[in-house]
Amino acid sequence: SLISFALSVVGSLSFFTKGYTGLAVGGILAQLSSVVDGCDGEIARLKHQATDFGAWFDAVLDRYADAFLLFGLTWHASYANAGLGVMLTGFLAIVGTLINSYTADKYDGFMRRKLTPGRHYFRIGRDVRMFVIFLGALFNQAVPTLGLIALVMNVENVRRILLLYRNERR
Repeated sequence: SLISFALSVVGSLSFFTKGYTGLAVGGILAQLSSVVDGCDGEIARLKHQATDFGAWFDAVLDRYADAFLLFGLTWHASYANAGLGVMLTGFLAIVGTLINSYTADKYDGFMRRKLTPGRHYFRIGRDVRMFVIFLGALFNQAVPTLGLIALVMNVENVRRILLLYRNERR
């Protein structure tokens, strides 16, 4: 968890440099962080060392890492498009991302209770976000990347809220 977090922090710091190199390095580090983050929990489970605290701590570090990466990407985007629109888009991306983790917990619990065994459900989460950051950075598209994350995360949050609300009333 700490290695993944450190990779995200260094990636976010890379976004603070002007030019494509810092953007690309930040995107690559964000994706590497996502891969490492996906492995640490699996390793803990395989070694029978997984704990509730470890899972919670990992989730907390993930939220900080998400915020750092999106703030760094917003800062980078502001070099080319300094204005309120970029800052607002970055803010909406950060807020949508942070709320997404909260709605995911409630949504997952609901779906586990409501679905028949063996059925799967779709949810947009951190892996998708990190991959979008990676691609957006590699293709030098900081502003559209922030816009896409802001839109998708907030729409997904509203979708989850509506789904839970409709099913609660049944």
